[in-house]
Amino acid sequence: MANYQLTVEERTETGKSYARKLRAMGKIPAVIYGSGKESTNIEVGVRDVEKALSAQGSLIDLDIAGAKRTVLVKDMRRDPVRGTLQHLDFHEIDLSKKLQIVVPIRVTGEDTRPNDGGVVQTLLWEVEVLCLPTDIPEAIVVDVSDVELEQTVTVADLELPSGVEVVLDADEAVLKVGVPAAVDLGQEDEADEAAEGEGAEAPAADGEESEA
Repeated sequence: MANYQLTVEERTETGKSYARKLRAMGKIPAVIYGSGKESTNIEVGVRDVEKALSAQGSLIDLDIAGAKRTVLVKDMRRDPVRGTLQHLDFHEIDLSKKLQIVVPIRVTGEDTRPNDGGVVQTLLWEVEVLCLPTDIPEAIVVDVSDVELEQTVTVADLELPSGVEVVLDADEAVLKVGVPAAVDLGQEDEADEAAEGEGAEAPAADGEESEA
């Protein structure tokens, strides 16, 4: 999958007043770290970077005056009320070195499972993997069409893309197919009535006084 292409501009000014000025122009401040280089202050259009964040894939190629720098989004800050982007940290990466990154788990095949009453219970929604930046998968796909009732899928059972390794114990449970606990309301009502009957005070016999 091709990296997302994003054009940014280097900035020489910093501070809150300049950040407010940028936001008024539809831009936000950002910083590039990593790869053994000094940090670089940049500015980027909000709409452009929102599109990059929503695109499939993790890698972004930043174009700074014609120079390309491949990065991952390391951190972002949003307005707590409006949810608008305020600042971004990009981490420049070395394409020749493996890195650890979290990728989502995608479950497929639920609609083709046997009609055995089983329900897929997802225990891990994402996993951390080790791989080259160019091998980062969009997701780890788990096909449950052949997973039997009461069967558990572990990390060892995952079908991983070439060059990708999960950074978890092999016996870590990813999901299982189980039967949801049945609740018999009729039995519960009967049990409640029996408990109330046992706890009820017996009527006093003629000539006897009940205890206070």
